[in-house]
Amino acid sequence: MKWHNGTQEYYEFKVAGFTLSYLPKKVGYFVACLTADIVYVLSPARRAAVKDNMKHVLGSDVDEAILKKTVRSVLRNTGKNYFDLIKMPRMKIEEIERSILVHGWQDFEEALGRGRGVIFVTAHLGSFDVAAQILVARSVKATVLVEPLESAPLLSHLISLRESKGLSFVPVQLGLLKTVVQSLHRGEVVVLACDRDISKDGFRSKFFGEETTMPVGAVRIAMRTGAALVPVFNLRRTDGRYDIYIEPAIELVSGGDEAMAGNMEQVIAVMEKYIRMAPEQWVTLSPIWADGHQGRLEQSAHQSENV
Repeated sequence: MKWHNGTQEYYEFKVAGFTLSYLPKKVGYFVACLTADIVYVLSPARRAAVKDNMKHVLGSDVDEAILKKTVRSVLRNTGKNYFDLIKMPRMKIEEIERSILVHGWQDFEEALGRGRGVIFVTAHLGSFDVAAQILVARSVKATVLVEPLESAPLLSHLISLRESKGLSFVPVQLGLLKTVVQSLHRGEVVVLACDRDISKDGFRSKFFGEETTMPVGAVRIAMRTGAALVPVFNLRRTDGRYDIYIEPAIELVSGGDEAMAGNMEQVIAVMEKYIRMAPEQWVTLSPIWADGHQGRLEQSAHQSENV
């Protein structure tokens, strides 16, 4: 199973929806972990990308056995997330709400009370599709921005799964800024993941001590509109439930590139804090740093020479 975009993945999700979504959670997670273990063995490029990311989080001197175990756990948690997603339409919103423990809701209410809207900044941590549904359960009007995919059918299907409880998911695309700003002016919530520079044109920053490019959309919009920038993160619990942690709004500094750099440092610091709490739940399957990308290129070239 290829965990990326494409026609094959679209049909895999459709088939899973008709079959695996009926399984009890424990059984579904078992199948998800088994699939992840197969991916670990059969997809060296994916394994290498996750390994590079984990070495940055855990340190370059991390024990190899611990590193391998963490990489395998990242893939298993990714599998669990996919199971959560395909099962979501069959879950009641009350059931989802009972499975989530929220910490810091008062910080969100304080930020929302400022009247200029709230931008939730987060990372690909925990089961974010499940966690986002707490906004529906608590009647919060929100729009979640997601990565666009090459396969339109796959993107449409994933969005339909995520929106099955009433939340709005919108792919990042040209012309979206106006819609986002209008939502914030209405005092609504916009959710953005800030741990992966999809467009590769972000702001150069240090992330886990090494420079890379980071997406600045959330910070830039907050600086422009006055919306509160609130970090929020989700982690799985061992008992099958989920914790949501909401931090106080970041105090942004206005100005040019220097202000942007300082504001980005604050966002990055809080992302690092939560990723370090559970690195095995940071489900980024593409390399975040340039050296990981270069390593994959060198690996591919080496394989080609040996064919």
